[in-house]
Amino acid sequence: MHRLIIATLVQAVVVLLAGLNLNLRFTAQPVGSLDLVRWRELFVLLVIVPVSVGIMFHVAWILGLGRRNTHWPTAIMGVFACLLGISMGAHEPVNAVFQYSRTSALHPGLAPSLFFWDEIFSHIIFYLAFAGISLSLLWIQVRNPLPVAMSLRTTAVFGGIAILGGTGIFLTLFSGCHWVDPAVIALVLLAAEWIRKGKPMRQLPIAMVVEWPCLLSFLGLVAFGAQRCLSGRW
Repeated sequence: MHRLIIATLVQAVVVLLAGLNLNLRFTAQPVGSLDLVRWRELFVLLVIVPVSVGIMFHVAWILGLGRRNTHWPTAIMGVFACLLGISMGAHEPVNAVFQYSRTSALHPGLAPSLFFWDEIFSHIIFYLAFAGISLSLLWIQVRNPLPVAMSLRTTAVFGGIAILGGTGIFLTLFSGCHWVDPAVIALVLLAAEWIRKGKPMRQLPIAMVVEWPCLLSFLGLVAFGAQRCLSGRW
Protein backbone atom coordinates (compact mmCIF):
# COMPACT_ATOMS: atom_id res chain seq x y z
CA MET A 1 0.00 0.00 0.00
CA HIS A 2 2.88 2.35 0.82
CA ARG A 3 4.29 2.01 -2.72
CA LEU A 4 0.87 2.67 -4.23
CA ILE A 5 0.43 5.81 -2.13
CA ILE A 6 3.86 7.13 -3.16
CA ALA A 7 3.28 6.35 -6.86
CA THR A 8 -0.17 7.95 -7.02
CA LEU A 9 1.01 10.96 -5.02
CA VAL A 10 3.90 11.56 -7.43
CA GLN A 11 1.50 11.18 -10.35
CA ALA A 12 -0.88 13.73 -8.83
CA VAL A 13 2.02 16.17 -8.34
CA VAL A 14 3.06 15.66 -11.98
CA VAL A 15 -0.50 16.41 -13.13
CA LEU A 16 -0.55 19.52 -10.93
CA LEU A 17 2.78 20.66 -12.39
CA ALA A 18 1.37 20.11 -15.88
CA GLY A 19 -1.52 22.44 -15.04
CA LEU A 20 0.77 25.07 -13.54
CA ASN A 21 3.05 24.79 -16.56
CA LEU A 22 0.21 25.97 -18.79
CA ASN A 23 -0.68 28.93 -16.57
CA LEU A 24 2.68 30.40 -15.50
CA ARG A 25 3.93 33.22 -17.69
CA PHE A 26 7.61 32.39 -17.59
CA THR A 27 7.07 28.91 -19.06
CA ALA A 28 5.59 30.58 -22.16
CA GLN A 29 8.86 32.40 -22.84
CA PRO A 30 10.98 31.29 -25.84
CA VAL A 31 14.20 29.39 -25.31
CA GLY A 32 16.94 31.88 -26.13
CA SER A 33 16.55 33.24 -29.65
CA LEU A 34 14.36 30.32 -30.78
CA ASP A 35 10.97 32.01 -31.12
CA LEU A 36 9.15 28.77 -31.95
CA VAL A 37 10.64 26.83 -29.03
CA ARG A 38 9.16 27.56 -25.61
CA TRP A 39 10.03 26.17 -22.18
CA ARG A 40 6.39 25.08 -21.78
CA GLU A 41 6.45 22.53 -24.58
CA LEU A 42 9.92 21.26 -23.71
CA PHE A 43 8.84 20.62 -20.13
CA VAL A 44 5.77 18.68 -21.26
CA LEU A 45 7.62 16.55 -23.81
CA LEU A 46 10.79 15.89 -21.82
CA VAL A 47 9.44 15.68 -18.26
CA ILE A 48 5.65 15.50 -17.85
CA VAL A 49 4.81 12.84 -20.43
CA PRO A 50 7.73 10.42 -19.81
CA VAL A 51 7.44 10.63 -16.02
CA SER A 52 3.66 10.29 -16.09
CA VAL A 53 3.69 7.24 -18.37
CA GLY A 54 6.44 5.61 -16.32
CA ILE A 55 4.47 6.08 -13.10
CA MET A 56 1.29 4.68 -14.65
CA PHE A 57 3.05 1.48 -15.69
CA HIS A 58 4.62 1.28 -12.25
CA VAL A 59 1.15 1.52 -10.71
CA ALA A 60 -0.07 -1.23 -13.07
CA TRP A 61 2.85 -3.40 -11.95
CA ILE A 62 2.06 -2.79 -8.26
CA LEU A 63 -1.59 -3.71 -8.79
CA GLY A 64 -0.91 -6.79 -10.89
CA LEU A 65 2.38 -8.16 -9.52
CA GLY A 66 2.60 -10.58 -12.44
CA ARG A 67 -0.97 -11.90 -12.24
CA ARG A 68 -2.23 -13.27 -15.54
CA ASN A 69 -5.47 -11.29 -15.38
CA THR A 70 -3.55 -8.01 -15.81
CA HIS A 71 -2.00 -8.95 -19.16
CA TRP A 72 -4.64 -7.49 -21.47
CA PRO A 73 -5.40 -4.33 -19.48
CA THR A 74 -1.68 -3.54 -19.32
CA ALA A 75 -1.22 -4.21 -23.05
CA ILE A 76 -4.19 -1.97 -23.87
CA MET A 77 -2.80 0.73 -21.58
CA GLY A 78 0.47 0.50 -23.52
CA VAL A 79 -1.38 1.26 -26.77
CA PHE A 80 -3.05 4.31 -25.23
CA ALA A 81 0.27 5.43 -23.73
CA CYS A 82 1.67 5.46 -27.27
CA LEU A 83 -1.33 7.54 -28.36
CA LEU A 84 -0.60 9.97 -25.53
CA GLY A 85 2.95 10.39 -26.84
CA ILE A 86 1.64 10.93 -30.36
CA SER A 87 -0.90 13.52 -29.25
CA MET A 88 1.63 15.48 -27.20
CA GLY A 89 4.26 15.21 -29.94
CA ALA A 90 1.80 16.68 -32.42
CA HIS A 91 0.18 19.23 -30.13
CA GLU A 92 3.06 20.87 -28.29
CA PRO A 93 5.32 22.01 -31.18
CA VAL A 94 2.38 22.89 -33.43
CA ASN A 95 0.74 24.83 -30.60
CA ALA A 96 3.91 26.90 -30.23
CA VAL A 97 3.87 27.66 -33.96
CA PHE A 98 0.14 28.40 -33.86
CA GLN A 99 0.57 30.84 -30.98
CA TYR A 100 3.51 32.47 -32.75
CA SER A 101 1.41 32.88 -35.91
CA ARG A 102 -1.02 35.11 -34.02
CA THR A 103 1.66 37.76 -33.51
CA SER A 104 3.86 37.19 -36.56
CA ALA A 105 3.23 36.95 -40.27
CA LEU A 106 3.22 33.38 -41.54
CA HIS A 107 2.08 32.04 -44.86
CA PRO A 108 -1.76 32.34 -44.74
CA GLY A 109 -2.14 28.82 -46.15
CA LEU A 110 -0.58 27.40 -42.98
CA ALA A 111 -3.44 28.42 -40.68
CA PRO A 112 -5.91 25.59 -41.58
CA SER A 113 -3.18 22.96 -41.29
CA LEU A 114 -1.97 24.32 -37.96
CA PHE A 115 -5.54 24.38 -36.67
CA PHE A 116 -6.05 20.74 -37.71
CA TRP A 117 -2.91 19.43 -35.98
CA ASP A 118 -3.30 21.64 -32.91
CA GLU A 119 -7.04 21.64 -32.23
CA ILE A 120 -8.47 18.56 -33.94
CA PHE A 121 -5.97 15.72 -34.41
CA SER A 122 -4.00 16.14 -31.20
CA HIS A 123 -7.08 16.77 -29.06
CA ILE A 124 -8.98 13.72 -30.32
CA ILE A 125 -5.95 11.47 -29.79
CA PHE A 126 -5.38 12.96 -26.34
CA TYR A 127 -8.98 12.33 -25.29
CA LEU A 128 -8.66 8.71 -26.40
CA ALA A 129 -5.37 8.33 -24.54
CA PHE A 130 -6.69 9.95 -21.36
CA ALA A 131 -9.78 7.76 -21.30
CA GLY A 132 -7.95 4.59 -22.30
CA ILE A 133 -5.15 4.90 -19.73
CA SER A 134 -7.49 5.88 -16.88
CA LEU A 135 -9.95 3.06 -17.56
CA SER A 136 -7.21 0.48 -18.12
CA LEU A 137 -5.73 1.24 -14.70
CA LEU A 138 -9.18 1.03 -13.15
CA TRP A 139 -9.78 -2.29 -14.94
CA ILE A 140 -6.59 -3.71 -13.43
CA GLN A 141 -7.64 -2.46 -9.97
CA VAL A 142 -11.14 -3.94 -10.24
CA ARG A 143 -9.60 -7.31 -11.15
CA ASN A 144 -7.30 -7.04 -8.14
CA PRO A 145 -9.19 -5.31 -5.31
CA LEU A 146 -7.78 -4.98 -1.82
CA PRO A 147 -8.69 -7.96 0.38
CA VAL A 148 -10.06 -5.61 3.06
CA ALA A 149 -11.29 -2.04 3.03
CA MET A 150 -8.74 0.72 3.61
CA SER A 151 -8.63 2.43 6.99
CA LEU A 152 -10.14 5.89 7.26
CA ARG A 153 -6.64 7.36 7.45
CA THR A 154 -5.51 5.67 4.24
CA THR A 155 -8.78 6.63 2.55
CA ALA A 156 -8.17 10.26 3.54
CA VAL A 157 -4.65 10.08 2.08
CA PHE A 158 -5.97 8.87 -1.27
CA GLY A 159 -8.69 11.53 -1.06
CA GLY A 160 -6.01 14.21 -0.71
CA ILE A 161 -4.14 12.74 -3.68
CA ALA A 162 -7.38 12.86 -5.68
CA ILE A 163 -7.82 16.55 -4.84
CA LEU A 164 -4.28 17.29 -6.08
CA GLY A 165 -4.97 15.41 -9.30
CA GLY A 166 -8.33 17.08 -9.83
CA THR A 167 -6.76 20.51 -9.35
CA GLY A 168 -4.11 19.66 -11.93
CA ILE A 169 -6.67 18.48 -14.48
CA PHE A 170 -8.75 21.62 -13.96
CA LEU A 171 -5.73 23.92 -14.37
CA THR A 172 -4.71 22.04 -17.52
CA LEU A 173 -8.09 22.50 -19.18
CA PHE A 174 -9.78 25.64 -17.86
CA SER A 175 -7.83 28.29 -19.81
CA GLY A 176 -8.84 26.83 -23.16
CA CYS A 177 -11.94 25.08 -21.93
CA HIS A 178 -14.40 23.87 -24.57
CA TRP A 179 -17.64 22.00 -23.99
CA VAL A 180 -15.92 18.84 -25.25
CA ASP A 181 -13.61 18.74 -22.21
CA PRO A 182 -16.27 18.22 -19.51
CA ALA A 183 -18.20 15.97 -21.91
CA VAL A 184 -15.21 13.64 -22.28
CA ILE A 185 -14.63 13.64 -18.52
CA ALA A 186 -18.30 12.80 -17.95
CA LEU A 187 -18.03 9.85 -20.37
CA VAL A 188 -14.93 8.62 -18.54
CA LEU A 189 -16.82 8.83 -15.24
CA LEU A 190 -19.75 6.84 -16.65
CA ALA A 191 -17.42 4.20 -18.09
CA ALA A 192 -15.52 4.04 -14.79
CA GLU A 193 -18.74 3.45 -12.86
CA TRP A 194 -19.67 0.67 -15.30
CA ILE A 195 -16.27 -0.99 -14.84
CA ARG A 196 -16.43 -0.63 -11.05
CA LYS A 197 -19.90 -2.23 -10.96
CA GLY A 198 -20.68 -0.98 -7.48
CA LYS A 199 -17.57 -2.40 -5.79
CA PRO A 200 -16.67 -0.29 -2.73
CA MET A 201 -14.16 2.51 -3.31
CA ARG A 202 -12.35 1.68 -0.08
CA GLN A 203 -11.18 -1.55 -1.68
CA LEU A 204 -10.26 0.21 -4.93
CA PRO A 205 -7.80 3.06 -4.23
CA ILE A 206 -7.14 3.57 -7.95
CA ALA A 207 -10.86 4.15 -8.45
CA MET A 208 -10.54 7.03 -6.00
CA VAL A 209 -7.60 8.63 -7.78
CA VAL A 210 -9.25 8.16 -11.19
CA GLU A 211 -12.90 8.99 -10.53
CA TRP A 212 -12.62 11.67 -7.85
CA PRO A 213 -10.18 13.90 -9.81
CA CYS A 214 -12.41 13.54 -12.87
CA LEU A 215 -15.47 14.48 -10.83
CA LEU A 216 -13.75 17.47 -9.21
CA SER A 217 -12.40 18.78 -12.51
CA PHE A 218 -15.78 18.20 -14.20
CA LEU A 219 -17.57 20.25 -11.54
CA GLY A 220 -14.91 22.97 -11.76
CA LEU A 221 -15.11 23.17 -15.56
CA VAL A 222 -18.91 23.27 -15.51
CA ALA A 223 -18.89 26.04 -12.89
CA PHE A 224 -16.24 27.95 -14.84
CA GLY A 225 -18.20 27.55 -18.09
CA ALA A 226 -21.42 28.69 -16.41
CA GLN A 227 -19.66 31.75 -15.02
CA ARG A 228 -18.33 32.63 -18.47
CA CYS A 229 -21.77 32.16 -20.02
CA LEU A 230 -23.41 34.40 -17.45
CA SER A 231 -20.80 37.08 -18.00
CA GLY A 232 -21.23 36.86 -21.79
CA ARG A 233 -17.65 35.73 -22.45
CA TRP A 234 -18.49 32.26 -23.86
